[in-house]
Amino acid sequence: SQVNYGGSSDAIKLGVWKQWNIDLSGIGGLKSVSSLTIGVNSSGSGRLYIDDIRLYREAPEVVVPVDPGNNGLAAAYSFEGNCQDVSGKGLHGTGQNDPSYVAGVVGQAISLDGTNDYVELPIGNLISSSASMTISTWVNWSGATGNWQRIFDFGTGTANYMFLTPTASAGMTGPLRFAIRQTTSTGESQANAPRTLPTGWHHVAVVIDGDGMMMYLYLDGDLVGSGATLVLPRDLGVTTQNWLGRSQFTADSYFNGQLDEFRIYNRALSAAEVRYLAGDRP
Repeated sequence: SQVNYGGSSDAIKLGVWKQWNIDLSGIGGLKSVSSLTIGVNSSGSGRLYIDDIRLYREAPEVVVPVDPGNNGLAAAYSFEGNCQDVSGKGLHGTGQNDPSYVAGVVGQAISLDGTNDYVELPIGNLISSSASMTISTWVNWSGATGNWQRIFDFGTGTANYMFLTPTASAGMTGPLRFAIRQTTSTGESQANAPRTLPTGWHHVAVVIDGDGMMMYLYLDGDLVGSGATLVLPRDLGVTTQNWLGRSQFTADSYFNGQLDEFRIYNRALSAAEVRYLAGDRP
């Protein structure tokens, strides 16, 4: 019995994992299976990845992507040759030490050299007024040597910050990590992925749910880490050092790679909305 994928044929072109639930109860006469074939019944060329074939009595629900639109969009940076805030809120960033602009996921992206390039954002008041927050961006990390690089780091010094690093270790082998901390007397609240951020273009999102006091870390639209948090963005106060590509700690390395479509929402986006930003489309 041949069962065809019921979604759009364009799904095969997307750079995200798509869940496909096949209802076996709809296949007549199925009693025993000796072989299973999965493939593409069309012309063309390319590479298709398939993972985690599982049998359930009741399959997990498929997350249907939802466009978040501009609901709660507090700042947005497309990096089309500059660091202007395209959300209309006027929170324009400033590139430091002459970062360059290259081809990105959408139009251009900002390229940071890992030496001293970074972007400064005037978002201190936004941080101090947000209980929930979502930070979403496309990242093309080079994987070049440099411990504790930062995709972003918003704070006011080494005891008051929230950051995202592609690899949380001194040996370049640690996991993709989001962490937030308010004082030296309390440890970090963390959300860790199982592994280091892969090189090449990937979508990364951090969701902070102020109501549930939880953090969620997404990679390419999939939830890869979560954790409870004792600290919310507003607990950091009006942060004064809000950087893309630079750490609050002077010994840490600058980010080496590119960033594109960096967005900040003052609400917790749903998993469906994160998938949409990661490139999944209905």
